[in-house]
Amino acid sequence: MRTSILDIFFPATCIFCGKEGEHCCQDCLSLVSLASHPSPLPAKSNLSGLFCATSFENRVIQKLIHSFKYPPFLRGLARPLAFLIVSHFALLDNKIYPPDIIIPTPLHKRRLKWRGYNHTELIANQLGHAFSVPVASNVLVKIKATKPQIRLNKKQRLQNMQGVFELQNKEAILGKTILLVDDVYTTGATMQECARVLRQAGTKHVFGAVVARD
Repeated sequence: MRTSILDIFFPATCIFCGKEGEHCCQDCLSLVSLASHPSPLPAKSNLSGLFCATSFENRVIQKLIHSFKYPPFLRGLARPLAFLIVSHFALLDNKIYPPDIIIPTPLHKRRLKWRGYNHTELIANQLGHAFSVPVASNVLVKIKATKPQIRLNKKQRLQNMQGVFELQNKEAILGKTILLVDDVYTTGATMQECARVLRQAGTKHVFGAVVARD
C-alpha cells in the first residue's frame, strides 16, 4: 500500500524527457541501439557465450545504469534495462534456448546494505518473468568485500575478484545451463570468476547476459 500511495503523490517520470508513467519511457528507450550478434569471448573463457545488449558508450545507457545503481536508486529501471536484454535476444540470428536457471551476480552484504537491493537480482527477476525461468539468488554468494572495479585496471580487476565467490546449494546447479546476469561487462573479471566457480561445481553451461559492454 505504501508504494501505491507514493506513486499517487510522486508518480514516476522519465529521467530524460519528464513524461509521467515510467523512469524511462519507451520513446527515450528506443534511442538505444541494440547489438544483433553475441559478443566475442576471450580465449579460455569460463563462459559458453556472452550476450551484451548494447554499448556502454551510449549516454542514455550510462545515465540509466548510474541512476539504477547510485542515488537516486531508481529500482524501477530494472524493467527497461531487462527489456533491452530481452530485445537483444530477439534480434539474434541463432536460436537461443532458455536456460534452466538464471543467477544474478551477487553483492557483498556491506554493499547490499548500502544500496538496499542487488541491482542485478532485480534485472534477473525481470528476465525470469519474461522467459518463464526460475531465478536462483541464493546459490552464488560474495563472501569478501572488494574494491570498486571502476577504479582498477584490467590486471587489478582480475586480482580483485579472485576467491570472493562461493556456492551454496550446489545440487541446484548440477548439470544445469545457467544464464548469469550482470549490468555491465568491462574486463569480464566479475563474470568470468562467477562462471569459473559455477563450472567447477558441475554446471553444464554458463552463458553471460548484460545490459551493456564497456
